[in-house]
Amino acid sequence: MISVKNLSVKLENVEALKDINFDLEPGERIGVVGESGSGKTMLGLSLLGIAPECAEISGKLKINQKNMTHASEKAWMGLRLTEIAMVFQEPMSALNPIKRIGETLCEPIRIHLNLSKSASKKRALNLLHEVGLPDAKVKINQFPHQLSGGQRQRVLIALALSCDPKVLIADEPTSALDAHVALQITDLLVSISMKRKMALVFISHDLNAVARTTKHLVVMFKGEILERGSTDKILRNPDHNYTKGLISARPNLNPNIRDHEGKLQRLATMADFFPESKESHVTKSECTETHKSKIKRNCLNFEGDPTEPLLDVCSLSRFYKLPRLNFFEKQKYSAAITGVGFKLFRGKTLGVVGKSGSGKSTIARLIMGFEKPDNGKILIRGNDINKITKQKLRSLRSDFQMVFQDPFGSLDPRRKVGWSIAEPLRAQKGKADHKMLVAEVLERVGLKHSDAERYPHQFSGGQRQRIAIARSIVSGPSLLIADEAVSALDVSVQAQVLNLFIELQENLGLGIIFISHDLAVINSICDDVLVMKDGHMVETGSTNTVINSPKDVYTHELLSAARA
Repeated sequence: MISVKNLSVKLENVEALKDINFDLEPGERIGVVGESGSGKTMLGLSLLGIAPECAEISGKLKINQKNMTHASEKAWMGLRLTEIAMVFQEPMSALNPIKRIGETLCEPIRIHLNLSKSASKKRALNLLHEVGLPDAKVKINQFPHQLSGGQRQRVLIALALSCDPKVLIADEPTSALDAHVALQITDLLVSISMKRKMALVFISHDLNAVARTTKHLVVMFKGEILERGSTDKILRNPDHNYTKGLISARPNLNPNIRDHEGKLQRLATMADFFPESKESHVTKSECTETHKSKIKRNCLNFEGDPTEPLLDVCSLSRFYKLPRLNFFEKQKYSAAITGVGFKLFRGKTLGVVGKSGSGKSTIARLIMGFEKPDNGKILIRGNDINKITKQKLRSLRSDFQMVFQDPFGSLDPRRKVGWSIAEPLRAQKGKADHKMLVAEVLERVGLKHSDAERYPHQFSGGQRQRIAIARSIVSGPSLLIADEAVSALDVSVQAQVLNLFIELQENLGLGIIFISHDLAVINSICDDVLVMKDGHMVETGSTNTVINSPKDVYTHELLSAARA
């Protein structure tokens, strides 16, 4: 069906793909894994004929015995959706935000299958039922932003299946989904592939998802295929050191053991197994001796009783208004969180875990003061942030900072990163030497001080996350909230960033709230864990206790999905 021989793709001075060779047969499921920049997505784009216009392509790409290497756009349009289709990584970006789900699905059906409006809508509904979207008759009339992440991913799969393709390329379809939803999506892709006898190319950095979904595996590094073979064989007994590194860098659910000093063990990184992947800049445990670090001084030395909690959340509740069906209907409310309470002490990390919609991010927004609770208190160093004056809140603001899930979205693309990092310092209206502090904090997170003069798009995903972390600690906070800070990173970069969090906490004495849907990540860096379900706390305790001896059925479900 698809035959790739010596396929190479050059972008300016970079070889994105180098002599790629593989064959894809009907119904075959093949996984493609590797770090960011390894060429996985470029391979998927090349198979779909949408490589960048500036790309120089050589070799042979045959689809149904027809060489498509230098085919015209018209020839590719005859194949897309009908012969080969793609599920893109970010459904919110791939779906048109101003079109309803039904309009988006019906458009290609009418164009490629030449069906009437009513027939195309009927087919669209059948597709939504096939991908397991609940309340399909309601959802088909909604906009993408009204659906959850997992529901949007199902819509994107339905769109790719709309014209019965023989090959489906899934590019990181589970990267930002919680373990339970990710399991549903991978099971869905496998069942559709088997039912339709459709070939599947599954591109992912999630090795668990690849193991569940595929029979054959291709391991890529810097545009080359380093290893190929049976998925089970490679994951159980890899031959190449690079593959060993990918597997070892993955967080796990083994008991979290500390050393004799009580410090957490560092996660294995790619550099431990495959030196060629080592970054030119590594995380430094200490800043240069030239300047005393204001960051470390502010974090480690402050007035107050160390036995008192840094953060005290008491009976927190937040409700949102639901839309009325008519003017006279009584106003209804949806509970985002109800009765949430916990304490966080300096130098400790609390993990907050749960499925999408469980209320994790709502807790973060309330603690940061982005929203006000309907009930309950949030005390930071004994100060109720919702009752103190604006002036006092402003002076306290530098004490608690946040690392967002998407660093590219949280950094101003028009500004150099040095300007973005110094933003919290400018808000304090101090007279400190901002450039010196920015240089120090960049070195602390493993980057060069000269990187301050570059723009966000000039960095990799892992480097942008380091920059976001640098901005959050530059003002010397005592409390750091990380909301899904590593969910979209590949396993090797994820391990580096998690090690960075561990090191920053040890050196700066931070209290950290680490929000994640990945229990393995929580297990790697957290002292305690709080399990959320539908806005309620269902279980809390030390990480080792909750992971190894869970009491609640819901926690068992999360652990089963994580181990699947």
